[in-house]
Amino acid sequence: MEYLRENWLKIFGIQLSLGVVAFFVFQQFFPAKMDKVAPVAKEVVVVEEEPVIPPPPPIKYSLVASKDTTAWLESLTAGDTLMALMVINRTDSWRLKHIDTLVFPDSIGVGIDMYAPFPEQVEGLAAVKKILFVSHYMQAFAVYENGERIKWGPVSLGRKVKPTPVGLFATNWKSKRTTSTINSSWILDWYFNLDNFEGIGMHQYALPGFPASHGCVRLYNDDANWLYHWADQWKIEEGKIAVYGSPVVIFGEYPYGEGRPWVTMAKDSMGLEITPAGLTTVTEEYLPIIMERQVQRDSLEQTKLLAEDPA
Repeated sequence: MEYLRENWLKIFGIQLSLGVVAFFVFQQFFPAKMDKVAPVAKEVVVVEEEPVIPPPPPIKYSLVASKDTTAWLESLTAGDTLMALMVINRTDSWRLKHIDTLVFPDSIGVGIDMYAPFPEQVEGLAAVKKILFVSHYMQAFAVYENGERIKWGPVSLGRKVKPTPVGLFATNWKSKRTTSTINSSWILDWYFNLDNFEGIGMHQYALPGFPASHGCVRLYNDDANWLYHWADQWKIEEGKIAVYGSPVVIFGEYPYGEGRPWVTMAKDSMGLEITPAGLTTVTEEYLPIIMERQVQRDSLEQTKLLAEDPA
């Protein structure tokens, strides 16, 4: 009986060992199917989308008789409200109360960019380093660098009997203060000549809210000062223009006798604006000349730099 018990234990131990070996051999040649293996958790990457900021709604304008706001206008001090009314109505501050009908915006922001009739970006001007536009219809100017508008403001151009000429011009010579050749009592601050033979220039002078000059481009004092320092002068060599100044394009027509165009913004707030495509079209015929002159200026400036630093 004892003998049988010992043999049985030996047999059981052998069978157990064989079973373990068989299990590992089976696992080696017959691995478990993937769908029976516990899934591995994957890291989920959450991409946060940038919020889309909708463009501000267009500004709406209304008309107000200046006689109804005289006291309020006189109480205004320098600031965004006064400046907005000035640039929208193309006038000096003290003349606001003398205009029969004023254009009022429904929103007042910081600065005047929100009232600009010129587009912020113009892809067609990306290669143009500097250019100044002056519009008869808008009675406004705009400055662009590489297609980006960096400044704009109101102007007063030539009256009907002496309109400001249209076309491509350039900033020639400048003077901090000069005397008009038409009337010696007219002192012109921050003067920049645009047509040396016709005596057409841009400078500080009164803005009455309509075209009133003798052909020049009238500007606010701050704008004239800014342009005086921004624009490049021509360079003369042996009595000839070696390099032209910054390009200036004067375009459009003013509806003399038909009322001020910006008054119509009360019915169509976008009616005064020009699109990027429109401004590109205005520039199209002048662009080859503008680019040629830009290359000439760049070449001269590069030569000058090399001469100053021969190493």
